[in-house]
Amino acid sequence: MKKKLLALSLFLTIGIMAACTPSSKTAKDLEKPKEKNEAQESTNEIKEITSEGNWDLSLTFDHSVVYESGEKGSYEIVGNKDTVGFTGPFPIKEKDSQKYFWFYFGKENVYDKPVKVKAIKKGTKELVDILSGPSTFYESAEVSPDSVNMPSHLRFPSAGVWKVLIYIDEKLYEDIVVEVV
Repeated sequence: MKKKLLALSLFLTIGIMAACTPSSKTAKDLEKPKEKNEAQESTNEIKEITSEGNWDLSLTFDHSVVYESGEKGSYEIVGNKDTVGFTGPFPIKEKDSQKYFWFYFGKENVYDKPVKVKAIKKGTKELVDILSGPSTFYESAEVSPDSVNMPSHLRFPSAGVWKVLIYIDEKLYEDIVVEVV
């Protein structure tokens, strides 16, 4: 009797596990629409970005700060003084991975949300990841009461005019147009 109960119990356990586990065909089928949607979203995004006529170079501005020591400083930033911008070695050079600091000036809480930076070169349709390094703004990186920064390295594969796309928490937040030499 014990053997029959054990066999029945084992049979039921295996049956339940098999019923709850998707077959490999089902799992693959579930992945395909997602890949297709991501590719379609990326294609739509590129069409939208390249069809927009605004490829004027973004403005630069000075951002003044007072450090914890009381010393005053200033950064030349390219971008938008109400949202986001970056500073680093200018001019930006092609194929040269340089350290840049991103500044967030917006009002939303973006601390510890993922940041992605992509770019598209004028006249092309290829979206390129150009960011390496930390990819979040974090609270302890506050430079002044009105800004927080994020260090990174940027690498543009070629010279030309590039539209830099900043995504915060998977949403396109801002774009900045720069010239790479």
